[in-house]
Amino acid sequence: MTRVISIRLNEDLLKKVEIISRRLKRSKNWVIGEVLKNYLEEMYDVEEAKRILLDETDKLIDHEQAKKELLSD
Repeated sequence: MTRVISIRLNEDLLKKVEIISRRLKRSKNWVIGEVLKNYLEEMYDVEEAKRILLDETDKLIDHEQAKKELLSD
């Protein structure tokens, strides 16, 4: 399901969206949607990595130990 929203863009950003839209032969709506989707996926990954790194119950091992465990099989 999709919903309609409105956003305000400064002129420089809108110009970039229009250029990419023309080059890709896609709508501005599609370009903005793709950019937002990719950005949010990236941010989710960053936040998940932070959560894992800050988890004090998670056992951390150094590079040498990881290499040893991976190569022992």
